Amino acid sequence: MTKKTINAIETKAHLLDCALTLFAEKGYAATSVRDIIQDAGVTQPTLYYHFADKSDLFIQLVKHHYGESQQKLIDAIASADGIRDRLMAMAAGSFAFSNQDPRIPRLLFQTYFGPPTPVVVKILDKLTKARFDLVVSVMTLGIDSGELRQNDPRFLALSFCCLIDQPINLFSRKPNPKKYLTQELADATVSLFLNGTVRASPTTR
Repeated sequence: MTKKTINAIETKAHLLDCALTLFAEKGYAATSVRDIIQDAGVTQPTLYYHFADKSDLFIQLVKHHYGESQQKLIDAIASADGIRDRLMAMAAGSFAFSNQDPRIPRLLFQTYFGPPTPVVVKILDKLTKARFDLVVSVMTLGIDSGELRQNDPRFLALSFCCLIDQPINLFSRKPNPKKYLTQELADATVSLFLNGTVRASPTTR
C-alpha cells in the first residue's frame, strides 16, 4: 500500500470521525459541509474527493457503525438458547454498542427526531426496520416455543425496543454512559419485560 493510499484512508477516516461528532451534537440538518471541513481542517475539494456530498458521508457513516452493531446482535442471538438469553443478548449488546462510542446513538436519536431530510429518513428507516424485524423474529421464536404467551410479536417487539432504547437515549447523553448502561440494567430490563411489575395475587382455595 502506497503512502498516498494510506494518507487517503486516514483522511477519510478523519472526516468520518469529525462528522460523527458534529452530527451527534447538532443533528444532520444543522451540520453544514463548512462545519465538517473546518472541524477536520481540510479543504472542500478534499471532502468531495471522498464523498459525493453530505448525505453520502452520513450514509457511509451510519451504515458502517449500524451495520457492525446489527451483525453483532445477530451473532449473539444466534448463539443464545431460550427467550431470556436472546433478549439479554439484544439488551446487553445494544448497551455495549452504545458504550463503545456514545456519539453513535446520540447521532441516531438527534437526527431521527430532528428536521426530516428525505434521504436521511430513508436510510434510517431501513436500518431501524432491520433491527426491529430482528426483535420480531426473537418474539416469534418465544411464542412458538411456548415461552411467551400468544400475542402479536410486533407489539411485543415494540414494547421491548421502547424499554431498551429509552435508557440508551437518556444515558448516552451523560458524561459516562458506562456507569448507567450496565449488564445489571440489561438484566433488570429483561426481567421487567418478562415478569412485569404487578405482584401475583395469592391463590384462593
